[in-house]
Amino acid sequence: MKAGGPNPPPPIGARGSVGYWIASVAQNRGHAGNAVGLALRVMTEELGLHRAEASTNLENLPSQRVLRRNGFTPYGVAHSAIFLDGSWRDGLLWERILGD
Repeated sequence: MKAGGPNPPPPIGARGSVGYWIASVAQNRGHAGNAVGLALRVMTEELGLHRAEASTNLENLPSQRVLRRNGFTPYGVAHSAIFLDGSWRDGLLWERILGD
């Protein structure tokens, strides 16, 4: 707490979402991981955000590895949240507190 009064409240909406898609011919070359890392640096250093969020298809293990390697942790399941190949699929929700 600062002298003379309480700290100001955190900025409204001090969070951002990360999303990515990599063409099949460019997959498995580290592009997604590098892009997520760059987005996190911008969110932290330039935008001063507190939290980053992402979601993946529950079955998309390569995308989940990208997020884990960038410090995200799963925190929930969004049922029937992603429409893919003609059917609704569950999504895995991810979070990372920035600056940690």
